Amino acid sequence: MSDRTERYVHYHNSLWEINERAASDPVSFAAESEQAYRSALTRIARRAAHDRADCRVVLLAGPSASGKTTTASLLSKALETFGMSSFVFSLDNFYRSEDETPRQEDGTPDFESVEALDIAAIRECLLSLITKRRCEMPIFDFERHRPAEDKLHVELPPRSLVLMEGLHALNPVLSEGMPRGRLLHAYLSVKQGVDGENGPLLSPNDMRLIRRLVRDARFRACPAERTLAMWPSVMRGEYRYIKPFRPLAEITINTFLAYEGCVLGPEVCRLLSEVPPESPYYGEARRIFVAAERFAPLPVSLVPPDSILHEFLG
Repeated sequence: MSDRTERYVHYHNSLWEINERAASDPVSFAAESEQAYRSALTRIARRAAHDRADCRVVLLAGPSASGKTTTASLLSKALETFGMSSFVFSLDNFYRSEDETPRQEDGTPDFESVEALDIAAIRECLLSLITKRRCEMPIFDFERHRPAEDKLHVELPPRSLVLMEGLHALNPVLSEGMPRGRLLHAYLSVKQGVDGENGPLLSPNDMRLIRRLVRDARFRACPAERTLAMWPSVMRGEYRYIKPFRPLAEITINTFLAYEGCVLGPEVCRLLSEVPPESPYYGEARRIFVAAERFAPLPVSLVPPDSILHEFLG
């Protein structure tokens, strides 16, 4: 490739076009949206399997609600079509105990910081996987908020890759000392928003916020007001710890699906309608609500079982 970063083309930025496709041919619209994203993963799998024969680890980084978990799983399946097996793991396994986590200015744990991870253990596992095709991987006990006593023994067969996903996967402090040419860096996020008649309606960050609002409500019993309250802190962490390393990525993946606003819109509007007028986050809730209710609604039944949207819908 002439460009060191593989770009994902913009697809259906216009609210008018999105709604027209949703109304005229919803089944094809959903299928085409999914296929555009999956085609990008196929290109990455081909490159990892053939163009980089010495690649042993694919590092997948991205901000909150970018779809890292599903992307890693789908990439693993795509690699199988090129005769490659893979092992997927999350950097979440390497969290330190909560009492060892760095603190923010107000004294609360800073889980967004790379220092919240056991950096030495990550390097040890990566180097062992690259040079020996095996390692003893930590397992984090999220109920006790500390590493579990047992570890996971990982043994890689021939023609296999490691897919490591996490917020900090591109941070060079994690791969310091690794053999050159053995890592392939990929950054994924929602790379486009939606335009209305007079310009931008929802930014890429707004689209991720919509995903996060739905996911937090469904999986974490977290009301919209609380997610809106946390979002500025999440964004600050991204700009401080994640986005500075985007230029290191050799591949960029856009996880935006053109039909997702139509599927997530009704749910996020219901959640935002519960934010009371006296809330300090009411203005932001109304801004997102007014934009989201303009999407032509589509049923969740159109979403394939392995779609990235199920990270947020369940």
